[in-house]
Amino acid sequence: MSTKTTHQDRHLDCIRMGDFFMILAHSTRMRIFCALQNGPRSVTRIAEEAEISVSNASQHLRLMRDRGAVISERQGQTVSYGIADQRFFQAANLIREALDDRNSVTECSRFAVCTQALTEADQTDEAHSIESIHQPITH
Repeated sequence: MSTKTTHQDRHLDCIRMGDFFMILAHSTRMRIFCALQNGPRSVTRIAEEAEISVSNASQHLRLMRDRGAVISERQGQTVSYGIADQRFFQAANLIREALDDRNSVTECSRFAVCTQALTEADQTDEAHSIESIHQPITH
């Protein structure tokens, strides 16, 4: 394999990963991601846990499915969504741990309590980012 091909492959990998990270960079989609951490959910349950409308959840889930972040399965008239690959949670936890180690983590980046922290913040405007809801934790 030539050096040029190797650089092109890395470039394409970076573009592909950037596209994937953009999916989770939206605070509503991150709340959906958090809602799915304990297994597949119906759209209605995801909407409840992420504190968004069913219509909004459906729109975000469609995008997340199209980009490979989640998978869907129809069971009768109900569609359930789950994370496409559990390694996505492992990667998210590695990022959280690195942020914890650097003492620059925010409360909502702790994936295990993400949706709970948002509920406690009583956030009503879905357009706000997670970072605008909580101040960094300092030790």
